[in-house]
Amino acid sequence: MPKGLVPASISAPGFFGLNTQNKADILPFQWATKAENAVLDDSGRIACRKGYQQVNATAISGSPDVKSIFEYIDASGSTLTILAAGNAIYKDNGDSTLTDISGTITTPTADNWKFQNFNGKCVGFQTGHSPIVLATVGGTFADITVASGTASSNEVLSAFGRLWILDGSDLKYSALLDETHWTTGAGSFDLSTVWINGMDEPVALSEFNGHLVVFGKRSIAVWNNPWVPTGTGATDVANNMTLVENIGGVGCIARDSVQHVGTDIIFLSAQGVRSLGRTIQEKSMPVNDISKNNNDELNLSVSNETVSDIKSAYSKVEGFYLINLPSTDRVYCFDLRGTLQDGTFKTTTWETSFKSMFVDGSDNVYFGDAGYLNKYQGFLDGVDSDGSGGSTYNLVYESGWNDLGEGLSSLVKLPKRIVTLILGGEGQTVVIKWAFDYEDTFSTFLKTLDISDSSGWNVSEYNIGEYSGGLVYNRIRAPMSKSGQVIKFGMNVEINGAAVAIQQIDMYSKIGRMAV
Repeated sequence: MPKGLVPASISAPGFFGLNTQNKADILPFQWATKAENAVLDDSGRIACRKGYQQVNATAISGSPDVKSIFEYIDASGSTLTILAAGNAIYKDNGDSTLTDISGTITTPTADNWKFQNFNGKCVGFQTGHSPIVLATVGGTFADITVASGTASSNEVLSAFGRLWILDGSDLKYSALLDETHWTTGAGSFDLSTVWINGMDEPVALSEFNGHLVVFGKRSIAVWNNPWVPTGTGATDVANNMTLVENIGGVGCIARDSVQHVGTDIIFLSAQGVRSLGRTIQEKSMPVNDISKNNNDELNLSVSNETVSDIKSAYSKVEGFYLINLPSTDRVYCFDLRGTLQDGTFKTTTWETSFKSMFVDGSDNVYFGDAGYLNKYQGFLDGVDSDGSGGSTYNLVYESGWNDLGEGLSSLVKLPKRIVTLILGGEGQTVVIKWAFDYEDTFSTFLKTLDISDSSGWNVSEYNIGEYSGGLVYNRIRAPMSKSGQVIKFGMNVEINGAAVAIQQIDMYSKIGRMAV
């Protein structure tokens, strides 16, 4: 190394994920201030997300948005992927075609169905519509003929042998294993007597460790012993179901943001993405803010959304929780394989827009958009159902501002070269960039990655450690220009059929006078 050059080595840059909350401050290089179209792989590297391939060969007539996706599982264990779009319900035939299975239901005026598996059937609920039912995987939907009571709701939960719905200020439950009876063998609770901060608006339901959770917009109520809710109202609370936890000041604002993630529940609150700690046994349920490193930008995006359009998904295999904000063309991706010291999850974003998302029992991740059901796979976007076509997308990484630490923080840096080590990639274009002193005007260096016959990355799933074939490391050396007291690095990589991860960045610079 030439005399007088000071090295700065960054292994696994962006290892902590995205931090937009402090993007104007000095940050360690472990943070990223941009991580677009990215995930954190199993080694903690910033890596590109996968692309998606269309399941159906021909778009649904009129190309309506696919707003709901669900996997129906019947009593025998047979499965069927269903989707709602264009005021109709379709099934995936498994051969690149979709079939309308709306059957005899009253014609819908919206597609925001909440589907649940119940007693070998599939039921669906949404605001202003009669509830519907599919009895067999080979059948079609029909309106549920309610024999007693009423069953109108935008939310439904199948749990504890019953259906549970939210109807105005009431929590209702059906008769045991019977979706048609809502008074006989059924009952209700008046939630207005429950909310800890007075009146609230119920939004979502969930099962949690044998308990029933009701999410309001500003509070959360938890009951135990929901297996035997006999009688109605106060009788239930006194003799069977008991309110064991009542949390005020935080709730859920989007029905479809609620996801079970192993032993926890994640949901979107007015303050950001939260997790509900699994500590009911000690009669204490802390609610953790897992998005606080990005809450300002996240909440600004949420404020521009129609909450019924906000969707989410959880994949155990991929290790992420996704929350989709379609109006801003952004998906927030939370890595769930380990928390940071402050209890938050590592976060990246995807700059793409979907209208729905779902993960089936085999952990296949699906997205819905205009006229198509899509599967998360490969490394191109919008690939045709036969595997042809598709478009590229860009992995974008930027560090925070950094002054190279104690002893050098007040001095001017005169960088001479930067060396980046990239894992994967085949003939793809990489732009290395850097900027100084809080001005996001980048100097750039462009390089096309080599093509190697030994790479198996175009078929392997790098983020769960299933490598096949040799790995290609591309080392890019770039001369640097300009100077300054604080510096930011960045990288744009065109994803064109092969996966990419950022392994290391090394900068060599001379040190000048003290900055004025």
